[in-house]
Amino acid sequence: MPFPVPAPPRVPQRVLVAAAPGPALNEAVERLAGMLDLPLVLAQDLGARDAARLAAFDGWVATIEDAVAGLYLLPRADLLLQVQVEVAGTLRGFVRRTVRRMRSDTAPEIDLSWIDTVATSHPELPLVRLTGPEEIAAWLDGIEGLSRGSASS
Repeated sequence: MPFPVPAPPRVPQRVLVAAAPGPALNEAVERLAGMLDLPLVLAQDLGARDAARLAAFDGWVATIEDAVAGLYLLPRADLLLQVQVEVAGTLRGFVRRTVRRMRSDTAPEIDLSWIDTVATSHPELPLVRLTGPEEIAAWLDGIEGLSRGSASS
């Protein structure tokens, strides 16, 4: 039984979401941006120059796939959210990764290993790791309650 993932103590205004692209990620970030009433910027729309401009704004939810955009956005972020829809170590995930790697017409997998260095490079930045749809939904429900509470006060 997984432990509940705590919601941040205040409503974040600049959220980075690191994950491999997919329908589950799209649904989660769209819901998060809608709840926080912030613009959503997807990684595929974000070059280094755009990341520098985005960092200057006060509120955003942005997906991030590599450390390059992170150079500009991590210092300004209130929260780094890592989403893993496939739980590592499951047979299903292993088979899917193997098949993806065998097919030559698929895009390479997103390398999120840089996230492990964030605790050292940006110790003040909260990092929340969510695995699986249930954990993602529960965390988003917590954020929704937190954002409603701050809107009414």
